[in-house]
Amino acid sequence: MHERGQEILQELLEGNERFRHGEGRAHVYSPDELRSIASVQRPIAAIVACSDSRIAPEIVFDQPLGAIFASRVPGNVASDSAKWMLEIALGEFQVPLVMVMGHTGCLAIGQLLDGDKGGAGGLHRFSVLSSVYRAKLRRPEDLYVAAVEENVLQTVEHLARDLYPLRKALLSQSTSIVGAVYEMETGNVRPIPTTVELYGVY
Repeated sequence: MHERGQEILQELLEGNERFRHGEGRAHVYSPDELRSIASVQRPIAAIVACSDSRIAPEIVFDQPLGAIFASRVPGNVASDSAKWMLEIALGEFQVPLVMVMGHTGCLAIGQLLDGDKGGAGGLHRFSVLSSVYRAKLRRPEDLYVAAVEENVLQTVEHLARDLYPLRKALLSQSTSIVGAVYEMETGNVRPIPTTVELYGVY
């Protein structure tokens, strides 16, 4: 991870520490501040997270309006909307950090672990299913947690593979990408080892 990306990750984790200990900054906005935010934004990170109602990146990282560019989709998969969000975040704001954040208690993972393979979601549902299979190959002690982690890492892989602006930014080291898991029971965000194989810009 390049230096600026590491600095932003540390800033987010410090915000998560405040959140977990009930020491979050009170983000109260005056009319003038709202007008200022409406006129310009300078996000420090782009985050792909789950749409679960208990997972809100701005809150768990204790960040104000304008700090995080986010896409939320069931199972935090590499959806078209997530790719479009990242394209904007990288092209317009040159965010130095991209994060894919999964979480414990994820219903998308739970449904597929229970054998549910049908319904809405199409290829994205099968993407989550493939991460479950990958987790099973590891023969982990806790299959659920392993599946959550594998799903995060798979989304990182898919985004880096499919999204030209992200791949270009990673190769030039103008941005970094990291996976993380939000533990709902404690409020802790835990980064997970994340490596991406890049084969050039094409």
